[in-house]
Amino acid sequence: MIKIISTVLGVLFFITQPGIGQTLDNAIRISTLDHTGTARYMGAGGAMTALGADYSSAAYNPAGLALIRRSEVVFTPVLFNNHSFSTWDNERNIDQFNNLQFTNVGLVISSPVTASSTFTNFSFAFGYNRLANFHQNIFSQGYSAGTILDRFIALGDGKPPEEIDDFEVGPAYDVYALIYDDATQTYSSDLDPETKLFKEYTAINSGSVNEIFLSFAGNMEEKLMLGLTMSMPLVSITEDRIYYDEDVNHFNDIYESFEFTEYGEVSGVGFQLKAGLIYRHSQAIRFGLAMHSPAWYSLSDEFYNSATFDYDVSQIPNGNIPPGPQTAESPIGSFDYNFTSPWRVMSGLGFLIANQGFLSFDIEYLDYTSSRYNFTRRNSNQFLSEERAQNNEIESSLGTALNFRVGAEWANQSFRVRGGLQFIQNPFVENDKRDFVWSIGAGIRSDDFFLDLAFQRSLVESALNPYVVPGAESQPTILNEFEISRLALTAGFKF
Repeated sequence: MIKIISTVLGVLFFITQPGIGQTLDNAIRISTLDHTGTARYMGAGGAMTALGADYSSAAYNPAGLALIRRSEVVFTPVLFNNHSFSTWDNERNIDQFNNLQFTNVGLVISSPVTASSTFTNFSFAFGYNRLANFHQNIFSQGYSAGTILDRFIALGDGKPPEEIDDFEVGPAYDVYALIYDDATQTYSSDLDPETKLFKEYTAINSGSVNEIFLSFAGNMEEKLMLGLTMSMPLVSITEDRIYYDEDVNHFNDIYESFEFTEYGEVSGVGFQLKAGLIYRHSQAIRFGLAMHSPAWYSLSDEFYNSATFDYDVSQIPNGNIPPGPQTAESPIGSFDYNFTSPWRVMSGLGFLIANQGFLSFDIEYLDYTSSRYNFTRRNSNQFLSEERAQNNEIESSLGTALNFRVGAEWANQSFRVRGGLQFIQNPFVENDKRDFVWSIGAGIRSDDFFLDLAFQRSLVESALNPYVVPGAESQPTILNEFEISRLALTAGFKF
């Protein structure tokens, strides 16, 4: 669940050409739910597919809405904290992100229970849910040979200055960080390849996937519950990435420092259907099944980069360039495209223990390889090769995921205590690790009001490349650990 904001292993740079910026990490983030739900749902580990009777049912199994007997208004604020511990060249640094979020607010309207028709009662719900959260700060420092200029040198190979791209090689060349050799049509820098530099990498990520939804559910003679949700997910992802290096030991007479900053924003809207059922085998045993269609998104990217190079112009023989530092910016790039997320299937088994609580188990399946970018529907066939390259990368790098959840609640009159565990599979085909998430919660219930509190905690490990040099045998890597905590409070009023 939490992994979507931290388990992406790959390039976190928006690459130069439109259609390439839609990276593998965005496909994973948009395809993976990080649904917080209500505090009751969170406290029980999200294992409520077979139980329902909660506002969160609209987001995972809308059939559960049919078990809400009285109309209610619900809202959930959440205190979110993400501590990051990053290691680069054996140096460990800490950063964090904190904020207050509203993860849901909505209304459930339930009809009175009647025994005179096939459907005992109906429920109708609409509102807002947060399905995924991308807030994360990363800060890391290191000291090693190599520089991001090595990447730009490789990208510019064989291209004269008038043919280089405007987003990476172009800004680096414009600030005199790259030297062009007309005879060989190659680029170089002032640095010796073995020069060790002090390096710093900062990533500030934010955004979310939220949904506005409309749900219907019906209760057939207290035996079979059916439900349908029509969802409009809204995507917003913002990333600022800053790479900086400096020749602190003055190994080079000319080179002093280089900084490359990238900004990228993804936004858009989609449509999705969610259908589910709950079958009550007996008063004590219930089965649940839900299917989520792909979400069909219309997305837009906007991105730009800047480079700043500081150097000692007095050390350049026969130099005819202005003194440093020099700064150059790329144009603002934009690209519109479509994206389809994978199908999702969930099943659950719930055991009600008289009036003393429940025990529940959930299994969730999704196939990340079925995610698809479409660059041609809104851009003719201009970017067909880029579309195929991105979809081939999805198929070769990602796999299927089988996620497990278990939850429990103990009730004593109006008081409730809950606990839950989640085992979430990594989406990469070569990584079979599972993220572990635990949660606890408590609540009180009366005829007209309920209040629930839950705390969720996870520790996630990941790796990222601050930059990638095409063709290089090894790449610089930052190892990350994220301690992610959520404290949720749900208030509900029945009428």
